[in-house]
Amino acid sequence: MGNRTYTWVQKEATREYDDIIDLPHYVSATRPHMRMIDRAAQFSPFDALTGYDETITETARQTDARIELSEQELAALNETVIRLCERCEQARHERFHGDESAELPRARVTWFVTDRALNRHSRKTGGSYLTLAGTVRQVDLIGGVILFRASADRPETLVPLADVSELHLLEN
Repeated sequence: MGNRTYTWVQKEATREYDDIIDLPHYVSATRPHMRMIDRAAQFSPFDALTGYDETITETARQTDARIELSEQELAALNETVIRLCERCEQARHERFHGDESAELPRARVTWFVTDRALNRHSRKTGGSYLTLAGTVRQVDLIGGVILFRASADRPETLVPLADVSELHLLEN
């Protein structure tokens, strides 16, 4: 650094732009006005690792393994399915013969849903156990499903019998 002296030279005011300085701001007649958020997006940082955050979140997400039921558990589950089926048939029979007070049975079921069925982009093995309590409209033993009636907070639901791990009949 030394002992330098600085001399400021003032430029003379130019009159180069006097003819356009007071004109109104130009607005294109052919292109729409760009919103401020879109203008700002032009200058946002570049995301070189697109999808990285989603991949990390997916990797950290836990899934459950399917539980294999014992012979005794399968026998008890089968008896409960048969009782549920009988109650559905009895209620339908009573309604058919004019007894409108006959109520369809209520049940609580827990079943396994593969992760692929819950999230079509998932590559994970395993899945989740879902539990639903509601009114059973039909038990289809040939199709292998339990059909739950729709309610205010959910649509009609089909539960595959092969995926059921717990089934409890509820009092109406």
